[in-house]
Amino acid sequence: MALKEVAEELGFDEKELEKKALRAFIISELRRVKAEKACILLRYKKYGVKSISDLFKLIEKDIISDVDVHDDLIKLDYLEHVEKKLIDLLKNLKLE
Repeated sequence: MALKEVAEELGFDEKELEKKALRAFIISELRRVKAEKACILLRYKKYGVKSISDLFKLIEKDIISDVDVHDDLIKLDYLEHVEKKLIDLLKNLKLE
């Protein structure tokens, strides 16, 4: 079913429905990214880690080896980048 047909069926303007769908998609992706970050950070809960910067502090203090957490650091860095992009997209998406 095409966007136009759904808009007509629900009584929405096609552009309005498109914006609402984009907003819902971005919010869904944002939730997924945050959940994935939380799962990674949960591995380091016993050290009191709540963010990537906390993880870096543990590495600087030689509490955790950067070799041991390298993959998680790369993934967290990527997820934070994606999260920022999604937040910016959400802010710039104007619903009228």
